[in-house]
Amino acid sequence: MPRGPRVIAAGAAVAGALLVSGVWAVLGDAEPGAEERVPDADLVHFASGHGYGPVRTVLRSRADVAAFAERFPAPALGDGAAARLARRDFGAEALVAFAWRTGCARAGSAALRSSAEQGLFAVPAGTPSYRKCAEPFDALAVFAVPRERAPRGVELRGAAPDPPGPAPATATGP
Repeated sequence: MPRGPRVIAAGAAVAGALLVSGVWAVLGDAEPGAEERVPDADLVHFASGHGYGPVRTVLRSRADVAAFAERFPAPALGDGAAARLARRDFGAEALVAFAWRTGCARAGSAALRSSAEQGLFAVPAGTPSYRKCAEPFDALAVFAVPRERAPRGVELRGAAPDPPGPAPATATGP
């Protein structure tokens, strides 16, 4: 190869390397889509079953817990779970709750993770999968986190949190 094209190719390679290192310097060394476990999250309630509507929400008060409890059938928040959740210290922490469909995988637990793209989100853990299932499984996970981890503008699974309780029924009239 003549000297001119080699110099151009070498210059392009150096420019490309500088561009990539400049982008890394601005964005940090986290990979796009990188997720991390939330170290100070405590799983305070978990259930796996059927019929849980999907939700992602933050509970910041006892009233939020009461509204949240209206979303789920008794097995999901049975055995006094709602009462235990209501006794949390809402001055120091918030509860981040997710319910999602896991398909033919019955989760045994969950972990709270975070990423720049999605904010906070739950992932199943201890999950046996079945080739077939008569009805897809759902998971419900509630995590206690320090209040500063769940500020008013927090994103849950890439969107704003849902209201804690079910949507009010719309009145239909004649």
